[in-house]
Amino acid sequence: MKNTFKCSLYILARIVLVCMLSFMALPMSSMAPDILNPILAILYTFMLIYFFVLTMWYEGGKDANRVETGVMKPMPYKGYLSAFIVTIPLMINSYAMYAIGPEVKNIFVSILRIIKVVVSFSTSYAITLFTTTSESDILEGAPTRAGDALTAVIVFCVIYLIASVCAGIGYTFGYKKIEVINPLKKMIMGLFTK
Repeated sequence: MKNTFKCSLYILARIVLVCMLSFMALPMSSMAPDILNPILAILYTFMLIYFFVLTMWYEGGKDANRVETGVMKPMPYKGYLSAFIVTIPLMINSYAMYAIGPEVKNIFVSILRIIKVVVSFSTSYAITLFTTTSESDILEGAPTRAGDALTAVIVFCVIYLIASVCAGIGYTFGYKKIEVINPLKKMIMGLFTK
C-alpha cells in the first residue's frame, strides 16, 4: 500500500507540473484566444493523460520486476488505485465548490477554493472551449453563470476520469512489458525507408 501512495504522489507531482505549464501559457493565450485556446486545450489535455500513462507505465515495469523477485505480490489494479487516490478528491472538491457556491466564506472553504482554482488550471483551456469562461476568470476564481460552472466541473471531471483510466491501462502495459512507441516508430520509419 505504501508503494501505491508513492505512485499517487508521483501523479500529484505531474498534475502540479501541468498546472504550472498551463499557467505559464496564459500570456501567450491572451494574445489570440480564439486561435490558441483550442490548441492549448488539446496540448494540455494530452499532456496530462501522457504524464499519467507514462508515470504508471514506468511503475508497472518496476513492479513486474519486484513481483518476479518476490519483493511484492501482484497488484493488477494498482495503476487505477494510485490515480483515483489523487483524482477522486480533486473531483469531489471541484463539485463541492460548485455546490457550495460563492456566497459561503470561511477559512476552510477558502482553502478548498484555492485548491480548486490551482488544479482547475490544468484543464482551464479545455473548459474555455465549452463555456464562456476565460482562463483569467478561472485564475481569479471569478463567479460564473451556473450553467458555465457546472459545465466546467463536468469537463474537469471527465478529463481526470479519462486520465485515471489511462493510468491504469498504462500500468498494465508496463507490468506486462507491452511496448507501443517503439513498434509504432519502426512502422513509421519503415514507410520512409522503402
